[in-house]
Amino acid sequence: MLKPKRKITRDEIKKDSFVESVFMIRSYINDNFQLLGRIGGGVALIIIIMIFLSQSFQNNRQEAEYLLTKSTLYLDSGDLQNAKIQLQELIDEYGSTESGKIGAFYLAQIYLSDNNHESAISLFQTYAKKGNNPFLLTSSNEALSNLYLEKDDFKNAIKYQLKAVEYSDTKRVKALNSLKLCELYLKNNDVEKSTKILNDIRNNYTDDVEIIEKIDYIYGVMMKK
Repeated sequence: MLKPKRKITRDEIKKDSFVESVFMIRSYINDNFQLLGRIGGGVALIIIIMIFLSQSFQNNRQEAEYLLTKSTLYLDSGDLQNAKIQLQELIDEYGSTESGKIGAFYLAQIYLSDNNHESAISLFQTYAKKGNNPFLLTSSNEALSNLYLEKDDFKNAIKYQLKAVEYSDTKRVKALNSLKLCELYLKNNDVEKSTKILNDIRNNYTDDVEIIEKIDYIYGVMMKK
């Protein structure tokens, strides 16, 4: 476990956003008991709880953003160990926030550079399933496709490369990811699907030298099949 154990003080407990909300709800009810009785205690209580929980979620989001910023500063300075600790804490405590999901992506990249592929796969899958940023979604699915290709698991490699194509945020990136998908189909002996994609891309990118070269390369591989 990366996150070091530490003794939690009374002050730290009170700083927890959810605990703070509970204290505030109780205090508000005590201070406004008669008013709540007049407008309907049950309905009023539900409204109050919703208000304070909303504040709690907002506090969690801000704390998650702080931890993400802190971890990226460690990454930028090359301090991978402290970056791992901060990212793991971010994921453990605020994994449901967008910052927590981005933290999972960053930690996956660290594990990938450490050749810890199984941990990287799990974390990339976290972002691929629940993330919102198109660029990170594309990158996560590309990484997963490459990792499964290394295992000769063509089914999953194709599955995640299809997702990378789906989330590509520009037409050109989509074309390049589609060409990678073509190569995977060829490795899986599905020449028909590969040919269809190649023909579609060739018709739309006649002036793009890089894409045409990649198409010609894949056609060359196809002819050897």
